[in-house]
Amino acid sequence: MNLQEPANLNRMPSTTVKRHGRRHSTIVVPPPAALASSKSDTGDAPSTLIQHSAVGVSFLILLQLFSKVVTFVLNQTLLRFLSPERLGVSTQLELLCSSILFFSREAIRLALQRQTTYPKPDIYRIEGGVVEGTVSGIAQSVVNTGYLPFLFGLPLAGLSCVWYYFRGASSEVASLPYFKSVVVVCGIASLVELLSEPMFALAQYKMQYKLRALCESGGVAARCAVTFLLMVSAREDTGVLAFALGQLAYAVVITGMYVCLVWETTRGKENGIFPKRIWREEISRSPWFYFESSTVRLASTVWVQTVFKHYLTEGDKLLASYFSTISEQGVYALAANYGSLIARLVFLPIEEAVRTLFAKLLAPPLSAKNFRFSSDTLTSILRVYALISILSSLFGPPIAPFLLSLVAGSRWASSSSSAPAVLSAYAYYIPLLAFNGVLEAFVQSIATPSQVREQSFVMLGFSLVFAIAGYVFMRALKLGATGLVYANMVNLGLRIGACAVWIQRYYRSMGAKIGDMTDEKRANAGRSSGQLFPLVRRDAYPSGKILGASVVAWAGVRAIGRVDCWSKFLMISGLGGALVAAMVWEEKALGMKAIELIVPAKKRGRSKKSE
Repeated sequence: MNLQEPANLNRMPSTTVKRHGRRHSTIVVPPPAALASSKSDTGDAPSTLIQHSAVGVSFLILLQLFSKVVTFVLNQTLLRFLSPERLGVSTQLELLCSSILFFSREAIRLALQRQTTYPKPDIYRIEGGVVEGTVSGIAQSVVNTGYLPFLFGLPLAGLSCVWYYFRGASSEVASLPYFKSVVVVCGIASLVELLSEPMFALAQYKMQYKLRALCESGGVAARCAVTFLLMVSAREDTGVLAFALGQLAYAVVITGMYVCLVWETTRGKENGIFPKRIWREEISRSPWFYFESSTVRLASTVWVQTVFKHYLTEGDKLLASYFSTISEQGVYALAANYGSLIARLVFLPIEEAVRTLFAKLLAPPLSAKNFRFSSDTLTSILRVYALISILSSLFGPPIAPFLLSLVAGSRWASSSSSAPAVLSAYAYYIPLLAFNGVLEAFVQSIATPSQVREQSFVMLGFSLVFAIAGYVFMRALKLGATGLVYANMVNLGLRIGACAVWIQRYYRSMGAKIGDMTDEKRANAGRSSGQLFPLVRRDAYPSGKILGASVVAWAGVRAIGRVDCWSKFLMISGLGGALVAAMVWEEKALGMKAIELIVPAKKRGRSKKSE
């Protein structure tokens, strides 16, 4: 497998002169007209971005599939050795690691994904660094910025681990064997994983999804292997330590693979995987720099919002740690892992690819064609999500307890456990996860720093509502882990509404600007800005035939009732298969449109000739 990018064959000779009193260096040679722009014909830009994003989604879905299949097999084995209490403790440790990683790198990742500069050809060379604005210069800027999460993570990991050790953990958790060692290992694992950020940032910027899939798959395999071997070969008292050492194995392997593979892709290039100076030809400012100031400013603005976003995303675990017992936390962790499988297998890869796609598609200067194309793309995604939501809401609740008894055993699916009720409630939660993920990805990809600050205040209000809802459902109504799912549904409903309002304003304002263009460009824009708003377009929702078939399926599900035997399972499966077949037939035009966007016309032509 060759991950090396093709070398630049158009490098021109350069001239050495003395400039601005500095030492001799190699300066810019003006590129020929053919190389003056690295941006292809704007007419092909949307389809090209869609193709890159589709490839990325494919690799990320395969990565998630591999990760979840391996993790699923591991969990099924470990559930025979673990009690709900031990699983609840592992959830707290996972929250500790994810919090350190999230606050250290999330803002930097979001800022780097907003990189929309079209670089000049890589024909410029300078001694001791790279040139700003070139292919190597922008790539090196991404790598340099990727080291900031590790610098931020050093104090954050120390403070977080100290706080959790002395104050954050309950007395029941702190009394476990090896507790001190577990906290230290979690902190070290987080820092080791942050060392991979420069390479991850470069691979993400270049849309090298295959490389990323390889690295993360290796890390997942290592984590599962270490956790499994320690769990089955040691006493139950070492179970929590096994989870921590598994996380450390994941961090070591993923960082090592990123370093080796990305090092290979940068061999022979001006940029590399270590920090390097970048030269700017600007007399009024310092000629050398390491970090792009605009990216750092955007990251600092976004960081405030990530605080609330992390609370809203991981708030269920925080509320569970305050309002429920360790056993209930373990039950919720089990149900959440099973219930969110489709979200992590399908929705998360699409969300990551969509964020990069819209950041590039709607970057200024915005063309009428790209504007219209963005609306069509988002509308199609919402339509597919609506179909998945129907299936989840209809067939998830009655079939979830039966499936849980098959995969987790009778101890978890018994009437004395709340796991079946939590998993059934999760079936209604999945549609909200889908819509919130893609709408927030759209907003985050194009919002300005001032708009991000405004959203932070909105997130603060949602955080308070979420906390109140959690208390009401879990304590006042005594619904336990099931109430936590309901509180999450309130949280996501508010976030979806806020994103919908923001997107409507965006299409209205940008549509007005496009309306001020020439008649030719206005014609390319197509419909008015109101009709371009994806959430009010009729083609964003299932057709009447599908809704009618869904009503018939719902009546059948009600007649069958809760699945508690194989005969009912087969009947429910038959209803589901019939509804899926009806959806595929009714939406065949949408499927053909997706194929036309994703698969280049040349490949389709070759396939037809081969037939």
